[in-house]
Amino acid sequence: MTLLDEVNTLVNKTYNSIAVPNIIESKVVHFAKTGTHQFENYEIAIIDTPIVQRLRYISQLGLAYSVFPTARHTRFEHSLGVSIMVDKMFKSLEENHQLEHIRDRNIRKNNYIELRIAGLLHDIGHGPFSHVSEIIMSEYEPIEKEAIKEGCKPHELLAYKMLQTEKFQNFFAELNKHYKIDISPSNIANYIIGKVDNPKDDQYLADLINGQCDADKLDYIARDSNFTGVKLALGIDRLLLSLGVDKISCFDGMKRKLIVNEKGLMPLEQILIAKIMLNYSIYLHQKVRAIDYMIIPLLRKIVREKKEISGHTIKSPLDFLLIDDYDILNFASSDTETSNLCKSIKMRKIFKRSLVISPKTIDRKRTDNFQDLFLDLIKYSEKPQDMLNLNQNLIERIGENCTQFDVAIDLPKTPKLGELDQKIIKLHDGFVAVSEDIKTGWLESYLANKWKGHIFSNEKYRQRAQDKGIELFEEEFGLKFNEFATKDAKITFEYKKDSRDLSDFGIGL
Repeated sequence: MTLLDEVNTLVNKTYNSIAVPNIIESKVVHFAKTGTHQFENYEIAIIDTPIVQRLRYISQLGLAYSVFPTARHTRFEHSLGVSIMVDKMFKSLEENHQLEHIRDRNIRKNNYIELRIAGLLHDIGHGPFSHVSEIIMSEYEPIEKEAIKEGCKPHELLAYKMLQTEKFQNFFAELNKHYKIDISPSNIANYIIGKVDNPKDDQYLADLINGQCDADKLDYIARDSNFTGVKLALGIDRLLLSLGVDKISCFDGMKRKLIVNEKGLMPLEQILIAKIMLNYSIYLHQKVRAIDYMIIPLLRKIVREKKEISGHTIKSPLDFLLIDDYDILNFASSDTETSNLCKSIKMRKIFKRSLVISPKTIDRKRTDNFQDLFLDLIKYSEKPQDMLNLNQNLIERIGENCTQFDVAIDLPKTPKLGELDQKIIKLHDGFVAVSEDIKTGWLESYLANKWKGHIFSNEKYRQRAQDKGIELFEEEFGLKFNEFATKDAKITFEYKKDSRDLSDFGIGL
């Protein structure tokens, strides 16, 4: 059975039919930051489907709201935001006379409609807690293989496959008929994974949804910054004015791509820097990572033991498409370990640091070939099975009935900065990459010095995880730690009340 067959079976089993509602007129939606926006009646019909409404209950940043209390935004409003952003980008291209090559106004209108709908549907492949469940999805071989083949993320691949299913094909056929439009679910699916049928002429359309400077990125950077309170300077409006379309020579031939004119270089740099700052301020915040590493083994166990959640038996990571954050947090199980973990996550009884691993916590005088050894350590994060084995090694060293629910090693992947090397900036008659126009060495240095890994554990095993972790990293990687590796973990011992009174010290009462 192919992955498409599996997704088709899942959708057929879950949704008896995806009805096309009769929405009489367009609707106005108000947003706290970006103001008032209009959605057409056929867009509301899509928004009202169960597959999109489910996104209301999937947090954009997982459980980051346990650390950043106002980060309560969901995949739902982000999806609407991407639709709004791609609308602005497309209209900016029109105003800049960049779409004159599309002579047929009906084709141009269909492109516009399909891009807005792609924005609405681009995240329907997400599971509970967004990118946390995506880690488990990426461990499922059929998803892993096809995501690599298509050059996309697991959630993008699943959205792509869902739009190819019989139910969705029928839904769009009815939508076209009822609302007298002519849109292609195949085009929408392709945009989500950054593809088009004819890249020589149309690659820029996919770039607007999934490219180097896409609507998804522009929305989530602004949204995550706003809702977490991590304020960043973003020149998005200035960037929109500088967007263009041009033919670029790529490794696989000439393509008409989305480009940025010279005046957009500064806002593009701002967005790149903002992405890095969000990574280290929010996504890689040690408490956010600690919570993630409590959820990950829980999700693995749910799949492994085929737990039933909200009436759905979770037999594979694909079944995460049937549930949301609340289903996991409210999961009641006869399995005490699972129930206790869910309660701990809800009550914010989270893992704490046992050991801090960074360039600043390694004793370089006692560690030979520090640079090479540390690079080897960072690369380890790219090998999921090796990471599982390393964590199991630590668990066995700790002993005392320690399990994967008690301790976790976190060696985060460094942020991908593919935007640096893409030649999309037009200077005079040629195209350059960001890395060619600005000094990017400081970015790489920043990344290297900000990288920080951890050993997390619950209170019971915290000290032992530290001791055995130091032992493990010295034996496996040849790394020796300085005093800050333990000091920065901030393990404090509970104050024990002294049972003696003043008479014990020769002082009368």
